[in-house]
Amino acid sequence: MNYTSIKKWILVIFLILITISIVSCIGIKSQINQHLGKNTELVDTSIFKISSNPIAIKNISVLSPDSSKMLDSLTVLIKNGKILNIAKGINITNQYKIINGTGKYLIPGFIDSHVHLKNSKNDLLLYLANGVTYISEMTGSKRHLEWRKEAQNGAVSPKIYVATRKVGSKKGFIRKIKELYFDQPLNYTTEKKARKAVRKFKKQGFDAIKLNGTLSKEIHHAITDEAKKQNILTIGHLSYSIGLNHFYSSGQSQLSHIEEITKNTMEDYTGVVYNTPKLYLKYLNQNSDSIAINLKKNNIVVSSTVWVSESFPKQKFELNNFIKTIELKYTNPGLIEGSRLAKGWLPGNNAYEDIEVKKNPKISEKSKIFWKTYAKAIKIMAKALIRHNVILTAGTDANVTGVVPGFSLHDEFESLKKCGMSNSKILHSATVAPAEWMKSNTGKIKIGYDADLVLLNKNPLEDIKNTKSINTVIANGKLLNRRSLDKMLQLVKEANHRSRKINIDKYIE
Repeated sequence: MNYTSIKKWILVIFLILITISIVSCIGIKSQINQHLGKNTELVDTSIFKISSNPIAIKNISVLSPDSSKMLDSLTVLIKNGKILNIAKGINITNQYKIINGTGKYLIPGFIDSHVHLKNSKNDLLLYLANGVTYISEMTGSKRHLEWRKEAQNGAVSPKIYVATRKVGSKKGFIRKIKELYFDQPLNYTTEKKARKAVRKFKKQGFDAIKLNGTLSKEIHHAITDEAKKQNILTIGHLSYSIGLNHFYSSGQSQLSHIEEITKNTMEDYTGVVYNTPKLYLKYLNQNSDSIAINLKKNNIVVSSTVWVSESFPKQKFELNNFIKTIELKYTNPGLIEGSRLAKGWLPGNNAYEDIEVKKNPKISEKSKIFWKTYAKAIKIMAKALIRHNVILTAGTDANVTGVVPGFSLHDEFESLKKCGMSNSKILHSATVAPAEWMKSNTGKIKIGYDADLVLLNKNPLEDIKNTKSINTVIANGKLLNRRSLDKMLQLVKEANHRSRKINIDKYIE
């Protein structure tokens, strides 16, 4: 074989490899899109004829700006998306649509401080139908920045705060491919590249930079330092290379989960948790107050995500019962069903369920002990944070396995209640606290604030479950009555049903 023939064969083989790689990438991307819900039928939101005319809510009980009490028999005027006036005996002109608030309760729209939107806009309707008028997206992309802009321009949507994808410092060619083509965590291996990335995120319009738990000390410092210069928040996970002792003064202003704290204490604990669960919980109890005090001292915000942590033992060992307790019919079918590359939510293919562990009685017992201890640890730490008035924002991790957008925030409220949080503080954690953290002009019923409001039939200060008694939602001054909210839920359910590949009737009670 001559030299020219060899060159031709090398070129042919190279082209074949390139073709295989491209086809593989397209196939992988297709599976990812399926799992993230891109193939789910979208609801046509243009059918909702939503009024943005001036609104007057008469004789209504209004939640005070500090969330501590209801102020009775007030009239609230709303115009051009803002709260124009709040008082008794206001003269109402003919331009206002009048709502009789007698026997009802007006509170700020809820804010879920930790969600994952994935690829389906249907989720935006689920949030609104559950009184959630603002969400904080924690794995943001250019797509979500576009959705944020659409919401600002009047789309049927909650407001959206967008953090970047997780940022880490791992090396490797495969990692680079994953982040370029498959929306995996972004990695920067030098301080120069990390600082450049911060400036890029700021220019792109992201609201915050989400840090991964794998960040090295050097890259973590470079990002937090540059972010401070660029006036953009650093939030997210607690890097094991930093540890709790150095975290407080690290420049990171928010933790995305209470479990970030407990996982770190498990690293510091010298024993094996499943062998000595009582000793670990004793260790945590002894340290939880000092951790909370340091977080408070350094003004670090913590997003709760308690309910999902409590669900881990149930999803791992009681999945058939658990799956029937959530609003499965409203969840994007792509997430439920999974794909060839990712597990879903259903028994036999659940991301948290480990079938091989369940088959081995000895290992299964150790795993049960660990995860039950894990859930108890979250509760211990939550109680300490509440005791010391650490800034807690109600977050759910919506769209991770088992966590249904919108509905899950009400589940989170009940979990926070079990941790000892008062109804007033729970409402504060889903309104005032996240709004102030995000520096947004919402979260309070106050003159000049954005008109993001929820009208309830029952008083949530008496029972936190009353947050579900939603009569009307006002999102950015636009009125959504109960009929519109029910229509949203119905249309999402129907779109999901038509998009399903797996029948879920046996999981719906």
